[in-house]
Amino acid sequence: MAFAGQRITFGLSLDGQRSTQPGNTLGESVVGPLGLLNILETQLGLLSLHPSQAERVVQYRDCLAQLDSDARFYHRSFVIDPLGTAACLLDWRDQWFVHGWNGTVAEAAPRRLRDMAEVEALARELVASGIGQRLAAIEERLRVRKTDIAEIRLVDAVDAFPVRWQLVLAQLPVVAFVMPAGEGGGFLGALQLALKSIAAGSQPEKIEWQDDASVIVVRSETRALAAQWLAPLLDRENPTLLLSGADGARLDSALSAAGRPRQGFKEASAFRPALQILPLALELLWNPLNYYAMVQFLTHPVCPVPGYARRKLAEKVADAPGIGGPYWQKTLADIEAHYGAERFPDVREAIAAWIEQPRYPAEDGAPLDTVIARVERLADFFRVRLGEADVARRLSFHAGFAQCKACLDSLQGLKRQGMGRIRPRQLQKLVTQATANGSDNPLWPAEVGAELMATQPGAAIEPIARVVWWQLVMPHLPGSDPWSASELRALAAAGALIPDAARRLDQVAKDWLRPVMAAREQLILVLPPPDEEVHPLWQMICAVVEAPQVKTLESLLASGDESMVPVATVPLPAARRWWQLPNEVSVALRQQESFSSLELMLFNPYHWLLRYPAKLRPSRIVNLGGDFRMLGNLAHGLVERFFLHTDALAMSGAEFNAWFASAFAQIVDEEGALLRMPGRGADLENFRFRLHRSMERLREQIAGAGVVKVIPEHEVSGHFTGGDLAGSADLVMQNARGEHAIVDMKWAGIKKFPEKLKKNRHLQLAIYAELLRQQTGSWPAVAYYILDRAELFAPDERIFPDAKTVASESGENTAQLWQRFLATWQWRVAQVKAGQFEIVMDGIAATDESAPPDDAMEMEVLNAAYNDYRSLAGWGERA
Repeated sequence: MAFAGQRITFGLSLDGQRSTQPGNTLGESVVGPLGLLNILETQLGLLSLHPSQAERVVQYRDCLAQLDSDARFYHRSFVIDPLGTAACLLDWRDQWFVHGWNGTVAEAAPRRLRDMAEVEALARELVASGIGQRLAAIEERLRVRKTDIAEIRLVDAVDAFPVRWQLVLAQLPVVAFVMPAGEGGGFLGALQLALKSIAAGSQPEKIEWQDDASVIVVRSETRALAAQWLAPLLDRENPTLLLSGADGARLDSALSAAGRPRQGFKEASAFRPALQILPLALELLWNPLNYYAMVQFLTHPVCPVPGYARRKLAEKVADAPGIGGPYWQKTLADIEAHYGAERFPDVREAIAAWIEQPRYPAEDGAPLDTVIARVERLADFFRVRLGEADVARRLSFHAGFAQCKACLDSLQGLKRQGMGRIRPRQLQKLVTQATANGSDNPLWPAEVGAELMATQPGAAIEPIARVVWWQLVMPHLPGSDPWSASELRALAAAGALIPDAARRLDQVAKDWLRPVMAAREQLILVLPPPDEEVHPLWQMICAVVEAPQVKTLESLLASGDESMVPVATVPLPAARRWWQLPNEVSVALRQQESFSSLELMLFNPYHWLLRYPAKLRPSRIVNLGGDFRMLGNLAHGLVERFFLHTDALAMSGAEFNAWFASAFAQIVDEEGALLRMPGRGADLENFRFRLHRSMERLREQIAGAGVVKVIPEHEVSGHFTGGDLAGSADLVMQNARGEHAIVDMKWAGIKKFPEKLKKNRHLQLAIYAELLRQQTGSWPAVAYYILDRAELFAPDERIFPDAKTVASESGENTAQLWQRFLATWQWRVAQVKAGQFEIVMDGIAATDESAPPDDAMEMEVLNAAYNDYRSLAGWGERA
C-alpha cells in the first residue's frame, strides 16, 4: 500500500510530551509548535542553522545602539544594561511578529512603537529570524510548493493560535481532533459533567461527594511522603497518564527507589555541573579576585585544571586564600612531584592560564579579546570530550560545549560591533542568555515500562483509564501586557492581533479541564503541602462539589492503611561515657607523639582512637574557613617573617614601620586575600591596625627582656616514657645571660590562656619546655602572647619583667606539670591496653572511672567545634 503522506496531530501544548498511546502506524506524528515548524521547514527546503537567542540579543543590541539617543524611549535603560534592554525589546518584537506584525506602524502611533519600527528597519537586515518571521517564510513558500502532509488534526481551535500560525494552517489540510468529552462513571462522571457546565458558562448545583474510588484526592505535609504513597499505585495493569504539575524529578526518584520505571520528567536546570564552569571561569577575571568562586572552580567536577593539581590548589586557597608566596610555591612543587617532568609543563600551563592569569578592575571591564580567548579555551576543553563513551557524561559535555559556543558567538558579535571591553554585569547577562533554560539531567531518562507522561495539562488529548495529577500547584498565569491600550490598537492596525489577558486565561482554563475529561475510570489528584497555593482546577472542583474529601497521607500512615508500608524504626546508638573494644581487638600505641595527639589521648580518648588508630578521615570537601583561623595564621606568619630577618632585633621604629607596610600587603595577597574582596575594607584596616600594634608591643617586650636571639617556629624534639616526641614552638628566645624562653602565640583567648597558667594546665608549653630542656639542660621560661590584645602573660618575671604575671594557684611550676602529664599518660595507657576509651563531652555524665589519679592532671573538656567525630559519640539525651 502506498504511503499517503504524514498525518499530524498538532496542539499548542504537545511539544516534548509523551501523552498519547503509541500505535502500530507509519507516518503519524504528535507535535507542538516547534515540532511542526521543523517539519514544515524541512519539507519546504527552509531548514537552516539558527543562531542562539543570546546571539540574536547581541545583534539586536547593535541595532538599538546605532539609533540610540536621548530621545529614544529605551535610552536610560540601555545605558545601564544594554544586553538586558536588548533582550526585553527583542522579546517584544518576536511576540509582535508571531501575532502578525508587519514591521511598521503609522506615523500617528505612540512614541515607543515608532522607535521600535525605526529599529526594525535595521533589525530586519541584522537580526536573525525569530519564529514569527520563519512562519512568514513558510506561509510564502506554501503558496508555490506543497508539503507531504495528508492531514493535520488540530487539537486547539484555530483562533487559539497566533496570527502567523493561523495563516500557515489556512494553507494546510486541517481537520478537527476529537477531544475526550468525559466518559467516566460514578462520581468521576458526575464531576466531569459539572465541570463541563462551568466551562459552558452555567452554574450547576453542587454535587455530593461519593467515595467510590473513581476520584481520589490526597495531600501530605511533604512531597517525599506523597511520592512514596503514589509509587506503588503506578503499574501496567491500569494505563495511566501521569501529569506533573511540579517537582517531577522528586517523583521519579521515589519511583526508582520503589523499583518502578522512571518517567523521565525533564526539568531543565542552569545549574547542571557542565553549565556551571563557564560562569565560574569568567568570574576569575576580576580584581579583587572572588576566592569563593576560585574554590568552587577548583573543586568543580568539570574543571579544565587536572584533578590532583586542582585539589591541591583548592586546599591551599581554602587554608590560606591568596596566590603566590612560599605556600603557593610549595603547593606547585608538590604538584610537580606528582605529575613528573614529562606531564608537569602542561599542568603548569593550565594553572597559569586559568588561575594566575591577569585580572581586571570591574569598573573598567576586561578586554574582549581576553574574554573570547578564555571562552574558546573552555570550548576546546569540552570539544575534545564530545566523544566520551559514557552517555551521561557525553550529553553533559555537549551541553557545556553548546553553552560556550553560544557565548562565544555573542562575544564575537560584540567584537564585530566595535566593543573593546566588557564589564562583569554585561558578561553575566550574556552568559545567562547563552545558558537559556539550562539542560536536562542526563542521568534520569524515561525507562522501559514508563507511563504516559505530560507536564502540560493541555497535552491530555486521549481518553485513558486513569489520570494522576501530581502536585496540583498554582501554575504560571497569563499576566498583563507591558503595552498601553493605544499601543495595542496601533499594533493591531499594523497586523499584530495580540489577544488580551482575559482571552489567554480562558484558553489555559480550557486546558486545565483536559486531564479530568481524559480519565475514564479514575482521577487521582495529589495536592501540594498545605502551605502552598493550590491550582485553580481544585478551586473549580470545590465550587461544584459539596464538602470534597481530601485524604491526609499522614493519617493513613497512622491508621495502618494497607497502601502505606510501615518501616521499622532503628534507634541511633545512645550516648555513653565509655567504649569497650572486643577482647580480640587491640590498639597499638604510636611510636611518635605530638602535643596535638597527646591532648586528644589525655582529654578525649575516643577522639584519639578514631583519628589515629582507626584513621577515620573527615570529608575532603574543601570550603573557605572563617576569619578567626585565617587572621591567626596571618598574624603568626607575619611574626615569623619578621624574626627571620637577621636584623629584626636591631630595627628602628621607622624601619619596622616600612617593613611592616610592605610585608603585611604581601602576606595578605598570598594568604589572606579574602580581606581584599569587596566589602572587607574595614576588616582589613582593623586587622592591619591590631597586628601592627601587637607586633610593636611584642618588640617592646623583647627589648625589655634583653632578648638577643629569637627563633620563630623552632623545631623541638626528644623523647618521653611513651617514645619519641616532637613539635614546633612559635618563638624560642634567648637573653644575654643565656637563659631561654618559649612564647606560644595565640590570636585570641585573653581569658582562656591566663586561666591555663593560673590552673597550671599549660600542657603545650610544658611539652615544648621539656623538649628544649632535653637539648639545653635547663628548664626555659614560658609565656603566652595574645596577639589581638597585644598582651604577654607569664607565670613569673624570670625572663619578661613587663609581662602580666599569672602565678599558679597550686604553687606548682612547669616541671611539676610535666610530671603530672606523665602520670596522666600512664593512666590512659592502661585504659588503652584494656580496650577502654572515654568519651569526654558536655552532657555525657562522668563515671567513677573518669576520675584521674591524684598525681595526674585535672581533666578538661575540649572544644567540640574542633571534633570531627562528635556525631559518632552517640545520640539521644546526654545525661
